[in-house]
Amino acid sequence: MSADSPSRPSPPGHVLLAPDRFPGALTAAQAARHLAAGLRRARPDVPLVELPVADGGEGTVEAAVAAGWRRVEVEVCGPTGRPVTARLALH
Repeated sequence: MSADSPSRPSPPGHVLLAPDRFPGALTAAQAARHLAAGLRRARPDVPLVELPVADGGEGTVEAAVAAGWRRVEVEVCGPTGRPVTARLALH
């Protein structure tokens, strides 16, 4: 900004909140909600998008369910050949 131009604040941007889970403390969806609550207190004018994510390990199904997918449990063959319950998310 030059000395000649008037000073004006930048328009508010968008904030994407895409946390993974905090094992033993918060799911990814809970972390996103808490982050959003704090940001809304500090900057209520900034648009926020909450998008919980997961790295493909534990918490992935919960992140997909938080994004609107449906949780499904099915019986599958486990690594030892015995039946186990698998949890997945379907869109």
